[in-house]
Amino acid sequence: MDRLTNIAFLPIIFCCGTLTIFNSIYAQDWPKKYGDNIHALVSNITESYDLGFNLTAFTYNYQGANDYGWIIKIDINANILWDKKFGDGNYGNWFSNSVNTHDNGLIVSGITNKYGNDYDPLFLKTDFCGEIEWCQVLKCPGLNFGTDVIQLDDGSYVGLLTYYGTGGSYARISLVKMDPSGEPVWIQQLAQEDTLIYNEEGGNLYLTADGNFLVTGHCYYPNLKPFWIKTDTNGNQIWDLKWPGGVGGVHQLIESPDDIYYCSGALASSNMPISPVIYKLDNDGNSIYHAFLLGDTIDGGEAKALTLYNDTVLSVGVIWGTKTFPKVYYSEIILTDTLGSIINRRVLLNSAKAPNSIIKTSDNKILVTGSYVIDNNWDIYLWKMNADLEDDTLYTQPMVYDSLCPYQILSDTIDLDCDIFVNIEDIPTKEVYESTIKISPNPARDWALLTFPENFKNDQIYLTVYNTFGQAVIQKEVTITNNMYTLETSGLPSGLYITICRDKKKNAARGKFVVVR
Repeated sequence: MDRLTNIAFLPIIFCCGTLTIFNSIYAQDWPKKYGDNIHALVSNITESYDLGFNLTAFTYNYQGANDYGWIIKIDINANILWDKKFGDGNYGNWFSNSVNTHDNGLIVSGITNKYGNDYDPLFLKTDFCGEIEWCQVLKCPGLNFGTDVIQLDDGSYVGLLTYYGTGGSYARISLVKMDPSGEPVWIQQLAQEDTLIYNEEGGNLYLTADGNFLVTGHCYYPNLKPFWIKTDTNGNQIWDLKWPGGVGGVHQLIESPDDIYYCSGALASSNMPISPVIYKLDNDGNSIYHAFLLGDTIDGGEAKALTLYNDTVLSVGVIWGTKTFPKVYYSEIILTDTLGSIINRRVLLNSAKAPNSIIKTSDNKILVTGSYVIDNNWDIYLWKMNADLEDDTLYTQPMVYDSLCPYQILSDTIDLDCDIFVNIEDIPTKEVYESTIKISPNPARDWALLTFPENFKNDQIYLTVYNTFGQAVIQKEVTITNNMYTLETSGLPSGLYITICRDKKKNAARGKFVVVR
């Protein structure tokens, strides 16, 4: 039997009497706690190829600045194998989400202010040894977030951006496509067609079973509304949904085998405060129903973490407050059917903070993690439980972790050294991306011939060439003839360059070339 099968059948090899002793001797002490005596907050948890788990988190100092992005690798019993902090303490990083990549690494979304006073979207790729393969910062003015990220079948990535730009007309929700090495390919603004939508925010990004993208969040229309946007693989909007009736928002989403979307969130009706709710909608953007998980027995709350335990059971992380005075809040996990009817429930802590992430593990256990203030600082808490929401027992069988890594992984603190895309507005839209500049010879030495798309007429254009540090090394206005221009490259050192050109009609095109000496 393979390792997972051995684990799954481990309790069964004991007789009933011995099984009772096993549970007594090897019962786990849950929850596990990480980041004691520092402010540590968890974003999510994923299961790795070796049946261990990766916690994606961040820490911050007592002045409230984000200090380090944090990845914690734990074994099947939640003991730390290694951890890596990203930063140097002099600038802020925040890891907002992560997913496993096809090559058993991680792709992480977040923000950093290493490259200026403003916080900029950050995307970081690690390998199966926890080493950085690449990181990309998208520079733009203002406070901007890399909120979520997914990987596509071809190895490329799509990231969710929130609030990029400044001024009254900047986009609040955008998708950015990156190639497998992290280089931005195109950007697409969302929620631009309906002028009645404002103050929209995207929280999570999903790759649907039909190969499209789905964003969850909220908007004002004109009141606070749960909000969904579905796009095709080019970022072109297919539909959006503002939930009819009530005010609230939506957090996480799961897709059932019959192409139905279930979502966690919060909603207030005319006779209820904002309360934990499960939404149900189809893949055409039609609302089906919503279910208030705790009815009118509570005084407010929300549902956040969400996963599908099986085809008919949802695992939901919620907070809710009592109607008593003083009000008491509870952080809880609830098992419901697909209609929102409660099957089982368990209080985790007395706290006004919902669990951030729930996953179903390969051995059919439920892993729940969240951030809570106990003893005056934020810590990360983690529970592992069975289908009855009872604490999991200790696995004693030897396990091999990080088997793909040829060396022992050590805990470390790593400074970020990212590629920087100087101006996020220079990332082309999908339509512009398809208008690329053909460059030859490539690699170039002393000159390169640039051939522009047909929409570039014989006219003056503004040409900028960037090096890999995001610095503009050539900026000038030039005249093209027969859609071509010869660029002198003799003054450029060896390296990779990106040229971005715009004409007077604001047509844009870009190309990439290498200079060798």
